[in-house]
Amino acid sequence: MEATAKTENQKSALNFNKIGVGALIARNVIVGHPGKQTLVEQRDFSAGKGAIVGRRCILRSGTVVYEGAVIGDDVQTAHNVIIREHAVVGDNCVLGNGAVVREHSKLGNNVRIMDYVIISEAAQIGDDVFIGPNVSFTAGRHMTAALEASGAMTAEERDELEGFAYLEEPSVIVEAGVRIGANAVILAGVRLGKACVIAAGAVVSTDVPPGALFAGNPARMLKSGKT
Repeated sequence: MEATAKTENQKSALNFNKIGVGALIARNVIVGHPGKQTLVEQRDFSAGKGAIVGRRCILRSGTVVYEGAVIGDDVQTAHNVIIREHAVVGDNCVLGNGAVVREHSKLGNNVRIMDYVIISEAAQIGDDVFIGPNVSFTAGRHMTAALEASGAMTAEERDELEGFAYLEEPSVIVEAGVRIGANAVILAGVRLGKACVIAAGAVVSTDVPPGALFAGNPARMLKSGKT
């Protein structure tokens, strides 16, 4: 990793980032964009604290990397990819057009994310995972954001309802070698076991055993992982 450097294409978040040797960054990419809390507190688009982009990365036009994000080596983004604050992307990952990696989520190495995928807040994705286009992970099951914003529900009440602490525990866990088909929905609290397969269009609300095949809405096991 090179010493701290300021990217020439940084237009709104005028802060210092760490950019690896050989990284290729399009002119209208933003690296180190301030996060929501920073903007609310400081009211300044130049207040971001910087991000890390690894060696030989290729960030295509429209990509926005928020402050605190860490991107490994040899990562490629397509157009209009969003990587939110404190997300971690492992080495050799590819993110398709319009993909969103939400706050505090973590991607392992060699993860392939196709177009318009949404990775939920604090999700954990293992190595060698494939995620088809338009797949959505959810950060909760009870859609509480508007209630919290209005004061009708506290953060403590939300966590009790969901059964886990928001951002402090994983929203979804995907183990190594998992394959997820197009348009699937993976609900919060779910663990997808190693090398399982989720069929296109499945809505997964329960844990999936390693090696199993799940399909349908709600998703059911069509084939176990036993040999």
